[in-house]
Amino acid sequence: MSSALSRRMFLRKSLAAGGVLAAGNAIGLSTLLNASRTPGEPWPDLAVVTGDNAYEATVKAVETLGGIQWFVKPGARVGILVNSRFNKPGTFVKPEITLAVVALSYDAGAKEVISLEDVDSAYWRKAAGAGEMQSLIRSIKPPGAGIACPLTGAHTLKSIEITRDYVECDVVINIAIFKDHEGTRFTGVLKNLMGATTGETNRSWHLGSGTKGYYDDIAYLSHCIADGNLCRKPSLCIGDATQVLLQNGPFGPGPTWDYRTVVAGTNPVSVDAMGASILGFAPADVLMIRYAAELGIGNHDLSQVRVKRETI
Repeated sequence: MSSALSRRMFLRKSLAAGGVLAAGNAIGLSTLLNASRTPGEPWPDLAVVTGDNAYEATVKAVETLGGIQWFVKPGARVGILVNSRFNKPGTFVKPEITLAVVALSYDAGAKEVISLEDVDSAYWRKAAGAGEMQSLIRSIKPPGAGIACPLTGAHTLKSIEITRDYVECDVVINIAIFKDHEGTRFTGVLKNLMGATTGETNRSWHLGSGTKGYYDDIAYLSHCIADGNLCRKPSLCIGDATQVLLQNGPFGPGPTWDYRTVVAGTNPVSVDAMGASILGFAPADVLMIRYAAELGIGNHDLSQVRVKRETI
């Protein structure tokens, strides 16, 4: 079976599971998924979709923002940055969410999809239907070498070292899980940037300003995360609030809660503000969110953000 055919079959099968495909054949899939939007109404800044199927929720969230075609153009090189490195429940993005993003990207005509950090094969085996999607999974290219990215307007850093494709690909899609973190207390798409930075960069941020130890200078780490996000703003951010680790993050194990929710948006600050709110944090109390907002990266005041909530 060809890779393109596998992608389309997987996408259509997932939509069909929710009863979407039959109606979509009659009135058009895009029309159906955007039916709740009033004509002339501005596209939302954030889509918050709740449902039992993470793949379908992801598709719905992207469509609620206007559809994948707004982000991925035919022939585009798409870089995906997915938090996949941990293996305890609630510590990694559900692979069904990542596969939905990959399938949507190819369906929009992407030339190639590049993983901006190494993803172990064990991650993909956790996905429902992964066996049918092997051609799609194998099509994802590994990350390249790191390069320096200069920063303008940063608080602490002048540059960061990050994988070349993060800077050079046409589209960056940041796919993170919202969860507890022993240092920053909350982690989402802003901190997920560190999956694309070099090991030396990660160590220097975590070890602090030079006078303290690991996680002993959270203000410095938070400033570094905020600064790093000046390198490039993602085209699209996806936040996984399905099975979420509530304590002992980022590694786990620990108690989890399934919020049955996927968040999508174009701004990492607003997406993280929503994720923090879902987990019970005031966004302004999470230093990296506040610092990123102060740098002008985005808005953490959800009362000033257009939010569209959907249930499937």
